[in-house]
Amino acid sequence: MEPNGTDRRGTDRRAVLSTVAGAVAAVSVAGCLGGADSEDDEPEPGLDQATAVEGDTDPEAWRDVESLRFDGYVGGWLGLEPSAIEGVENPTLVLVEGREYEVTWENKDGIHHNFAFWDEDREVVEDYSTDGTDVEGERETLVFEATPEMDTYRCEYQPAGQKGPVELI
Repeated sequence: MEPNGTDRRGTDRRAVLSTVAGAVAAVSVAGCLGGADSEDDEPEPGLDQATAVEGDTDPEAWRDVESLRFDGYVGGWLGLEPSAIEGVENPTLVLVEGREYEVTWENKDGIHHNFAFWDEDREVVEDYSTDGTDVEGERETLVFEATPEMDTYRCEYQPAGQKGPVELI
């Protein structure tokens, strides 16, 4: 080693150590993130499964709908049924005023959620709210009648991320 910190081949010891440390860090992070070569290639469940942020709001697509189905995550609701909301994150619900519907949702992340319809003053409409659950895989169902007061549907525990608009026809 020369007095200036280089070896006889001109390599700076700090540069070598820095390069080695960077390589080790990159390999460690790649292993933690489960890159393409990892044994577990299954995607993490969540809203990354959403294929759209807008569903079909054509009233004709909603005329015969009587049931709705969602998966619930902290980041939002993932529409499953009817086909107008399939794969849509926090889709707009187009409901026929006065019609009775059934909405079923499943807790997909083990965080406490419920499903509720709110009016424009952020109040629950006619007690249309499920009890809520924090049990992953558990389902809740709510039977309701579409009323003009319905402005949004939300999770009352994560109202900023789990919400969508309601349109009445």
